[in-house]
Amino acid sequence: MDDVLESFLASPDEERSEEQLGDLLARHAAPLVRRIVSRRLGASSSDVDDVCSQVVLQLMLRLRRERLDANLAAIDAFASYVATAAHHGCDHFVRAKYPLRWRLRSRLRYVLEHDPRFALWRAADGSLICGRAEWRSRQASAVPPPGEPLTGIQKQNVRGLLTRVFELSGSPLELTAVVNAAAAAWGIPLFQHDASHRIDAVADPEPRVDAALEQRGRLERVWAQIRGLPLRQRHALLLNLKDDAITVLLTTGAAALRDIAASLELPVEDFAALWNDLPLPDNTVAARLGCTRQQVINLRMAARKRLANRLEPQANIGAGRSL
Repeated sequence: MDDVLESFLASPDEERSEEQLGDLLARHAAPLVRRIVSRRLGASSSDVDDVCSQVVLQLMLRLRRERLDANLAAIDAFASYVATAAHHGCDHFVRAKYPLRWRLRSRLRYVLEHDPRFALWRAADGSLICGRAEWRSRQASAVPPPGEPLTGIQKQNVRGLLTRVFELSGSPLELTAVVNAAAAAWGIPLFQHDASHRIDAVADPEPRVDAALEQRGRLERVWAQIRGLPLRQRHALLLNLKDDAITVLLTTGAAALRDIAASLELPVEDFAALWNDLPLPDNTVAARLGCTRQQVINLRMAARKRLANRLEPQANIGAGRSL
């Protein structure tokens, strides 16, 4: 796959390069994307085709841009990049369509990342693997944890559930498998409108409707101030944000993708092509701006200081968690 990629990037013929791009996507990228998306969402899911199409579109935009832009960070291992893009595509889909399941996933991930007894890492195929800290980097088991022995664990006791899951598995597991096991044990449905289960006992980090409106108002004020920053400060700040932070702006309606692209003076297609690479390393941002890495750091610090000075304390605190 990497040989085909190199041939595409090095081709001086525009028409020939488009043929190579089509071959690269159809024969190499698309089958890998479908395998990953089908495994994450279920092969029978009616949404697999839509998610696959979105991921392949992102890849096409990214590859076209890399061929034309020498400053764009190179793709070292194409298969790994495609796999990561597929997992990101699934994450964005699940977050939007299955918010209850996404909240549960976020709670589990938080404990896995902050409790020293556990660990979370990314496998070569881009999937998130979790387990005991001493298992870090080991291969995940293909056998999901049994559901019945997990019953009886209180919904607030995430650490207790993870401990039981790893006792039963004896080896690392994909995060998706652990989320599914926890959802089954705690009766957490896929869909928000399913009223047959009560999830009140699950500590929910998501705001209520009134709090969500208040959050959107704060984020809109933050976004207005970001747009007022000098262009180079906007680049240093926004291109260093995790995609989840940008997703907060998008999902709350505080900013649209086109707005963020415009604030960077980029075509929306070019910004979309960068999505899977966010946050960009400081060296990459420096190359885009034609400055040094330290200057990028200074620009970002100046941007954050300016935002802190211009935003009222309440708005600044609310935005700090995301930005």
